[in-house]
Amino acid sequence: MDNFLEKIMLYLYIVLVILVCALVFLNANRAWFLDNARRCGKLPQKGKATMFDVRHLLMEGEKDLAIQVYCEIFHTIPIKAKKDIEELERSLKV
Repeated sequence: MDNFLEKIMLYLYIVLVILVCALVFLNANRAWFLDNARRCGKLPQKGKATMFDVRHLLMEGEKDLAIQVYCEIFHTIPIKAKKDIEELERSLKV
């Protein structure tokens, strides 16, 4: 019985390590994506974004960047930002 529990715990630890690695990778990828967009001039400097930038990004078809800028401006979570951006997108008829 103890051997069985040890195997289950080992599998759980392996799954946990894989999930943590995946989260670290996704966060690093997101940071690289935003940094690259700032270097290319698609995003304003950190802390300098306005709703004009959000609208401009939507008009350019950069919805993901618009969501990130909205999160930065209003200090909100991406799920709420996505909902608000979709409303803004409908009002702009993009």
